[in-house]
Amino acid sequence: MDLEIRNIDDLRAKIALLKIKKQEDEIYLNQKYISVKEKLTSPFSFVKNLFISNRSFSQPSSPLKADFVTSLGRILIPLFLNKTILRNRGFLFKTIVSLISQKTINSSVFNKDVLSNWIDKATGFVKSKTKKEKRYGIDDYGIPPESETA
Repeated sequence: MDLEIRNIDDLRAKIALLKIKKQEDEIYLNQKYISVKEKLTSPFSFVKNLFISNRSFSQPSSPLKADFVTSLGRILIPLFLNKTILRNRGFLFKTIVSLISQKTINSSVFNKDVLSNWIDKATGFVKSKTKKEKRYGIDDYGIPPESETA
């Protein structure tokens, strides 16, 4: 592989070849360095991006004033999640989920109107008809419509 250097032209060609090889090696090592650096810093940049307020994600384009339901939701929803869904999770996981939920709750997503709609749907689901209301209708006078009266 190594060429024998017999004269000055061979020496100059070998020097030029080694300079090109040096540049190629520098480019390769620089690319590897950048690749390894990105792999090592990607988890940190992900967490950093979660906590930096991104206008398109955390805030609507026209800022709305937060009512008391939104303010309470920012406090109570993370507590509710920690007591129910995230019961046996680690402290770090609970903290991250709490911070994310506080960032995502804004007045356009969670306000009095949205809460009242949720409550109406829940009460409509819980308040179901009894067997008699399902079978005979709401107006039940005690006499079934199929019976004969004497």
